[in-house]
Amino acid sequence: MKLNKEDIVELEITDIAFGGDGVGRIDECVIFVPFTITGEVVKAEIIRRKKRFYFAKLIDIIKPADKRVEPFCKYYQSCGGCQYQHIDYTHQLRALEKQLRDIMTRLGGFDDSLTILPMIPSKNTTGYRNRIDLHPRDDDEYGFCAKGSRPREIFSLEKCHLFELQDNFSKFPLRSPGKLLVVRTHSGKPYCYFKDDHNIVCSGPYDLETMTEIKDESVYYEVNGKKFFSPYSGFFQVNKFILPDLIQIITDFAAPKKSDVLADVYCGVGVFGLMMADKVKQVYGVESLKQSIVYAKRNAVEMKIDNAEFTAETAEIYLRRFVDQSVKIDVCIVDPPRNGLTNKVVSSIKKIKPPRLVYVSCGPATFARDARKFVDAGYTLEKIQPLDLFPHTKHFELVALFSFNENS
Repeated sequence: MKLNKEDIVELEITDIAFGGDGVGRIDECVIFVPFTITGEVVKAEIIRRKKRFYFAKLIDIIKPADKRVEPFCKYYQSCGGCQYQHIDYTHQLRALEKQLRDIMTRLGGFDDSLTILPMIPSKNTTGYRNRIDLHPRDDDEYGFCAKGSRPREIFSLEKCHLFELQDNFSKFPLRSPGKLLVVRTHSGKPYCYFKDDHNIVCSGPYDLETMTEIKDESVYYEVNGKKFFSPYSGFFQVNKFILPDLIQIITDFAAPKKSDVLADVYCGVGVFGLMMADKVKQVYGVESLKQSIVYAKRNAVEMKIDNAEFTAETAEIYLRRFVDQSVKIDVCIVDPPRNGLTNKVVSSIKKIKPPRLVYVSCGPATFARDARKFVDAGYTLEKIQPLDLFPHTKHFELVALFSFNENS
């Protein structure tokens, strides 16, 4: 059956795909419909075709699911930030768990015996984000990108319910022509700065209340009673409420011992390695961003930790040197960007053969790819623990434990 643009179809939603769209079929045609739930019967309009499937716009819900709830944000469906506000939160978690298992099966080739633990929910499902990026509009207001707009459209908004500060930034007077306004919170006073469309930072930090420049460009985050300093524009997990759970899971999976040498790859400002420094013999941390390593070293000094060594270098070069020098690693933690590990990093880890490998990922598809490489090299994927760091969105975090037994 061939469908055309603007055709109106009636179909049952049989699944929710990774990314948030509901999935339905007419004959052999797969149709993706956003803002729908498994079990619903809907009416939708075909808007475009891509190879073997179609994208449609929701017109009407003929038979709603019992898990459907009223979205709490009036910008929902206009803004591209959230995908699941129309679904009861508990059901959101179950849907994400299923998506993870489907990805591991389809992309990683794993079967149903794979241990995937229940998704850990966020303690706060709104007001959890510590950062938002606001785009300038031609009418001198700030806003968000409209979902799917081509060319890009910016709509003004009064507040984002996911952001920790429930303020109206649409008319915020501080601006830099053509630049995005980044608003952030940490354990001190909120602040902001500017960046361009290519994510290049264009200013120093400003106090959010007085709009005056802040001379000290460091910020800090209190985690489990410890203070971690970070560059004002540097990466830090956006959800502080679930961060203690994330750290505990990583620690439990790593199972550190006093005789262990631990490698923290893509270490940022050293959070994971420094949290375990008192439990191991030695910590080696590597991060390509030099500024982050400056702060990792500072954090070690502030915490009086003397068994942690941090290096500003790419993971590829750093791990290759470990291979060449036959450095023994007992536990390796990797927390790569969303695009996962490069082949060179995977190759080096396979040669180093740490008995325990803890993989932290926000990209389940690239994780599934990398997991298959490690398992094919003799590792056992023991378990995966997903966490909902980003409620109401398509994104989630996962922690996986791989083990390697040289004698097996």
